[in-house]
Amino acid sequence: MGTRFDLIDTYLRITRSTSILRRYFVMNAFDGAMTSLGVVIGSYVANIDDPRDVIGLILVSGVAMAVSGFTGTYMTESAERLKSLNDLEDAMLSDMRATDFGKASHFVALIAALVDGAAPFLASIPCILPFALSLLGVLSIHPAFYVSIAGTLSVLFFLGFYLGRLSERNVIFSGIKMVLAGSLVALIALLLGGE
Repeated sequence: MGTRFDLIDTYLRITRSTSILRRYFVMNAFDGAMTSLGVVIGSYVANIDDPRDVIGLILVSGVAMAVSGFTGTYMTESAERLKSLNDLEDAMLSDMRATDFGKASHFVALIAALVDGAAPFLASIPCILPFALSLLGVLSIHPAFYVSIAGTLSVLFFLGFYLGRLSERNVIFSGIKMVLAGSLVALIALLLGGE
């Protein structure tokens, strides 16, 4: 198992892709959280009172974003990595597909697609959990909306916190900025819904 992780680490270093994967994860987790927040606010405004309906809406949007993220990123990264490989082959005057760089290029396109696809779905899980609890009878539907919104804003805060740590900036302020962005989405959704 150690050699498999060593190989992954080698591929990421060869292609210098760690920062790209971080960006894909944060951007798409942000998109997933914001989309889920919009779905929850929209469901609240529409007076949807069956937790199964809200869970279904969040899951459908999460799966759609996951499939879109995976396919779009895989196709884009594959094309970009293939172009880089072709440019290197032209400069080296040899076939590089069987080299570590060639294998790493293909691997990173796949990993980037997996990260891009998984991030929005993972970010939607805290949004779904209160409605699952409502479905089990642990929480009534109206508090589930509020807990879901709080959970989603927490995801946004932690994404901002992470970005603050990464950039060596004020982590709390960075987290608050993300929460403000989420609050703006909630406010716009409420205004559009006529609340």
